[in-house]
Amino acid sequence: MRQETLLKRLQEKSKEIMGEGKHFHDFAHVIGVYRNVEKLLEHEQGNRLILLTAALFHDVKRNYQSHGTEGAKYVKELLKLIPEFPQDLIDSVVKIIDSHDKEQKTQNEKLFYDADKMDAFNELATARSFMMYSKEGLSLEEACFKYLDLIDHFFNKLHTDTAKKIIKKEYEKTKQFALKLVKRYER
Repeated sequence: MRQETLLKRLQEKSKEIMGEGKHFHDFAHVIGVYRNVEKLLEHEQGNRLILLTAALFHDVKRNYQSHGTEGAKYVKELLKLIPEFPQDLIDSVVKIIDSHDKEQKTQNEKLFYDADKMDAFNELATARSFMMYSKEGLSLEEACFKYLDLIDHFFNKLHTDTAKKIIKKEYEKTKQFALKLVKRYER
């Protein structure tokens, strides 16, 4: 099976799992990360099939506290059921999913982390963040300050200069919005 055909099949499976929108990290986020992987691979070295597969399934267990670890277990079993998926790549996909909310060591893990965090700098991600803060019970004021800290943290933790360069304008725009929110609470 050609790689593009396999990726289309994996996208359909991801949409089936993530598309229900039950979690804040839904299929729109998955596709955002997928596109970011593609952008990064225009300038960085990494395994395309491994990274794009990880993008499609990295948040399948987002409702768990340790969603990376739980997602990795789920995806390992899922990919074993897809005979067209190269079985020798499953462990690499699983490792990326497991590490995306922990420490990243390999080039593929670092690229994936960057692609995931790059999706935090857009309007939908802003709405997602505030929905999550509401669920955590934060006041609007607390959420505004936490959001400002979050976007700075995500940008500063990007591993590659390529990611920083690609996302810089969106980061600056998002940061200006966050600063306007915080300014409303300044005394």
